[in-house]
Amino acid sequence: MTPYDEFAWFYNRYWNEEFHTLAFPILERIWLPRVPPKAHVLDLCCGAGYLARLLTDRGFCVTGIDLSEEMIRYARINAPEAHFLVGDAVSLPLPGTFDAAVSTFDSLNHVLEPRDLKAVFRNTAAALTPGAHFAFDMLLEEAYQTHWGEQFALVRDDHVLTITGARYHFRKRLAECTVTMFRLLDGCWRRSDVVIRERCYTAAEIEAALHAGGFHQIVCYSAGDMGMGGELAEGRTFFVAVRA
Repeated sequence: MTPYDEFAWFYNRYWNEEFHTLAFPILERIWLPRVPPKAHVLDLCCGAGYLARLLTDRGFCVTGIDLSEEMIRYARINAPEAHFLVGDAVSLPLPGTFDAAVSTFDSLNHVLEPRDLKAVFRNTAAALTPGAHFAFDMLLEEAYQTHWGEQFALVRDDHVLTITGARYHFRKRLAECTVTMFRLLDGCWRRSDVVIRERCYTAAEIEAALHAGGFHQIVCYSAGDMGMGGELAEGRTFFVAVRA
């Protein structure tokens, strides 16, 4: 199991649709016009499959990959026309040859080692046809200095979630918070605790890793400038790069 297996139920119910409702219009402006009709798209760190469903609804053939088996279980329910695999983009070759790739919701900030981020970009480039466009969003330092991981509580009759203990180590550029979850299952309350960790990369580091991985023609877009509002936009940058 990965930490995100425990988190998958809450993510699927509360955050999957909320984020992509705001992010997809941005992708429609900066990425999708560069993707051929009916293209085979790689959805990297696909989570619970909401983005995959939006893409299959528009006629794209989608393959999603995620390290969490539970996220993939929800993805197969949410996007039955897509194909999903459990796998680690850091260490495994990605299957097939794709016409485009995408990764959303600061998934790549969860790659904690710079050498591993380079490996993800290298594996992604190897799976793409030359000239294919790769779009993704990442959080820059502004996000971790503002509201990332701040205390939060969600209380319902049969489930509770709290986020506590958020901190950002500015010298190490590592952020973490603790997510505590309760669910009432078969008459008994079940508790799960997950520590979420992310690394803050600079835009220069991300661009250097992209170049090292086999991408060029890199363009950056501020989420706020592209119309995303609220805390989700703080420090969030969308990147589009071309497979060299």
